[in-house]
Amino acid sequence: MRLPCEIIIIDILPVIRKELAVKLVHSHSLSKATVARMFGVSGTAVSQYIHGTRGGDEKIRDSPNYSEFIGEIGASAKKIVLNESTVDIELCRICEYVKEIGMHEYANGRAGADMPPVKCAECPKQDIY
Repeated sequence: MRLPCEIIIIDILPVIRKELAVKLVHSHSLSKATVARMFGVSGTAVSQYIHGTRGGDEKIRDSPNYSEFIGEIGASAKKIVLNESTVDIELCRICEYVKEIGMHEYANGRAGADMPPVKCAECPKQDIY
């Protein structure tokens, strides 16, 4: 059994980064170099996100809430471009959203299972449900 925080960090956070990078580059015309600086990663990492060689997970795309998830990514990208928010704040916001809709349970094949609250390694002030 994997802990909920492992699921978030290993399976979901890379997908969030990938989808956010795609939105920022394709929908908002930011350069890959700009997105790389915003994310604190290399330009190669952003290219891999854009081309789908990094941050892809079929389990996440097959989730029944995937379209709503992508909508939240789009809202985050817009806030970042308008300087109304930052990448780190939006990553945490989307992570919370993922927990609210149960996407982390779906990614672990435990949709509807009673997953105990665990302190998240990435966000120690929040519980993962």
